Amino acid sequence: MIEYTDDVRQVDWDKALLLYRGRGPFGADLTAGALREAVLGSSYAVFAMEGGQVIGAARAISDGDAWTFLSDVTVLPQYVGTDAEKELIRRVLERFHGHEIFTVTGRESLELYEDLGFRRSRNGYTFEGYQGDVAIREPRAEYYLPLGYLYDTEQLSKESKPAGSGPAYRKSTKNLSPEDVRYTADPEEVDFEQLNALLMRAFGGHPRDLATTKRVFETSRYVSYAFLGERLVGCARAVSDSRTQGLILNVAVDPDYQGLHIGLKVVELLGEQMKGQSVYLNTHPGAVGFYNRKPFLRNKTALLFPAHPDMPEEMAKGFMLPKGYRFPDE
Repeated sequence: MIEYTDDVRQVDWDKALLLYRGRGPFGADLTAGALREAVLGSSYAVFAMEGGQVIGAARAISDGDAWTFLSDVTVLPQYVGTDAEKELIRRVLERFHGHEIFTVTGRESLELYEDLGFRRSRNGYTFEGYQGDVAIREPRAEYYLPLGYLYDTEQLSKESKPAGSGPAYRKSTKNLSPEDVRYTADPEEVDFEQLNALLMRAFGGHPRDLATTKRVFETSRYVSYAFLGERLVGCARAVSDSRTQGLILNVAVDPDYQGLHIGLKVVELLGEQMKGQSVYLNTHPGAVGFYNRKPFLRNKTALLFPAHPDMPEEMAKGFMLPKGYRFPDE
């Protein structure tokens, strides 16, 4: 009989290591200590056990408010295709009900996730490289779309944006040199009222709760900010297990200063803090034009469990592909 537990004290890490050998972001260098560190650095982990042996696991990295990254859902080979995988995912969904839940999987698992209510994300990206001029490796067709790929229906004009609370984009006419902007990863430097105002300006002027903004930035493991003098003009944050994987969130630039590479620089500053980790993000359809270039790779197998599954289809199709969508090579 399979039992499920989120009590990590019950886990024998050497035995749990058998789940991940040769798989996941650790690769061949995975150790029991590294596995334990990653799990303890996550927001939540659940294990499937049978006869005292760990036969499956899932974990989540969350900001505790709006976004959760579902990571490393895996079972021993003999349990693939059983209810164990679904039950692990269900438990994460229950724990983070009401969040946008993002994950990246293999094409062989797409149907499993779709059966549970996930849909393929149109706007999931992997951040590759930590400098803007990094030569991106040739993307693997199984996991990534070609660099610069556009869906037929996408409108990427910077002068227009889809309906909803998407980012406001316009090309700045200000004459700034790179030295005029100061970047920092120090969380103590930010004024949260200024940060909240920046997010409202960057995302269409819609009201935002100051307490929520403060909470999610304080619970994020990494932050980055851009200042012009005393004025905050850019920000980003990331949730992470500090060891293997992370999700970038709230990349924003003051509309008066867009088009000056500030957005890319705050993302790079996050990346510098996350070297060695697999770094993902899921963006608004209006921001695809910004991310559809190196050093980002557009994911084919990213999925999203929406916080609002009743979102009108006209809006949802900007974020997600139709259920059952498959690319020609699949």
